[in-house]
Amino acid sequence: MRSRFHLVFIRVLSSILKKKFLLYLLLTLIPALAVSSVLAQHQVKILEAQNKNKASRYATFHTMNIENLFNETVGRLEMLATSLKFQNTSLTNLEELLRETTGKDPRLSGFFWTNSQGDLLISTNTNSTNVNINDQPYFQRAIQTEKTSFSDVHIGRVTGRQIITIATPIVDHGKVQSVLVASLRTDKIEAAIKNLVNGEMVIITDDSNKVLFKAGSLPEKNSVKSSMKIANVHWKISVFVQSENGLAFWKPFVKYLMIFLTISNIVFLWAQYFLLKKKVQRENAQTEHHKLELIGKLAASTAHEIRNPLTGIKGLIKLLSEEYLDQKAQSYFEVIQTEIDRINVIVSELLVLGKPTAHTLKTDNVNTILTEIEPIIHSEANFMNVELTINYSKENLPVSCVKDQLKQVILNLTKNSLQAMPFGGKLSIALEKQAEQCLITVTDNGVGMKQDQINQAFNPFFTLKKDGSGLGLTVCKRIIDSYGGKILINSIPNEGTQVVITLPLVKGE
Repeated sequence: MRSRFHLVFIRVLSSILKKKFLLYLLLTLIPALAVSSVLAQHQVKILEAQNKNKASRYATFHTMNIENLFNETVGRLEMLATSLKFQNTSLTNLEELLRETTGKDPRLSGFFWTNSQGDLLISTNTNSTNVNINDQPYFQRAIQTEKTSFSDVHIGRVTGRQIITIATPIVDHGKVQSVLVASLRTDKIEAAIKNLVNGEMVIITDDSNKVLFKAGSLPEKNSVKSSMKIANVHWKISVFVQSENGLAFWKPFVKYLMIFLTISNIVFLWAQYFLLKKKVQRENAQTEHHKLELIGKLAASTAHEIRNPLTGIKGLIKLLSEEYLDQKAQSYFEVIQTEIDRINVIVSELLVLGKPTAHTLKTDNVNTILTEIEPIIHSEANFMNVELTINYSKENLPVSCVKDQLKQVILNLTKNSLQAMPFGGKLSIALEKQAEQCLITVTDNGVGMKQDQINQAFNPFFTLKKDGSGLGLTVCKRIIDSYGGKILINSIPNEGTQVVITLPLVKGE
């Protein structure tokens, strides 16, 4: 039997934990994972865009650098060709001039002077004899277009190096007379590119995708690429920038996950606390409701049984008080009579708690109800040395109620206020119309109440008085609730208390 109970207990506990874990997954872990993933992917896209922009900037930079090199060489070559066109210079002097120009720029492999048939007339290189370049495509383009032409990367016939050849025709009277040729060393171009590389990888290819130059050692698999065409030559420059694709996702993902898990756990715990608090409040409300129902049932079933013997006891006490006239006996009889009256009051309050709506509700003016009990309140206030102020409303305040019950509520509240001012003070009662509501406000400057006392004020049997039953405010709230109204307490210790009753006005009155 015991093991069977343990088995059932374990199953129930397992079911509860499973439900809580599923709730935790749905409200905390899954949303945190989803949000972190989305934000991390967004971060990856931003990083990719930054890397693409960086690669594009590098590609533009290296392209402009190479184009400037070519433009500078072309400009020098064309300027030299123009000056030679208008000068009568011997071949010897011309060779010296070309050699001098070649020596000033280490990127130049050499200068050459050819006739229109491609025969090499002058060369700054000593090993150039009986060379004809008429069969070269760049030479033919220069002759046909009469414009500067570039060759592909090739091995020079004169130098034996890998070079790029630039041919500039010298045109006189619409006819090409000769061609000035310059050779650029590709190793110098590659060295210039390598000097400018800063973490990126640069690859230059020709039309057939053959790699001409390569600078840097960045792996191409984990990188972002940007490509551009280079003017004048049929080259394409590709720049690769390092990309952290793996870490680019996981770093922000872990960061965001920690942040959102912390936030979502706080929210989850707060929600659990809020739900638990609401559950406790509901259970307390149900407990109070059941308590009141029990009190009502007990009151309804025992009120007559209590009052009948009390009536007999009260009569006998009266007879005895007439028979025994000495002062000591009379004091005892007076105490007994007071306690009997107190029991009657408690029974009456219990009956109200049990069935507060047993009477038929009628429409009455709250101004009139307060007027009828004003003498009683004045009398008690004068006895307690309390200054009383009553402010009636200038408008009618028709409410649906039982007149005697509403009188009982106001008298209970004024009695509490008077007892809170044992050494005198001020008590005010105010009636006013606010929208479609009637407001009854009872204010005193007595001892006041703490917040925890206010929270328990309407609980049955809670009292701050030595001889109190703890049912007065409970009865008041029960009555006001039955009219569809509300009763609120605002109090500050040692400053006073204000009780506000709100009742719905009867429309059309």
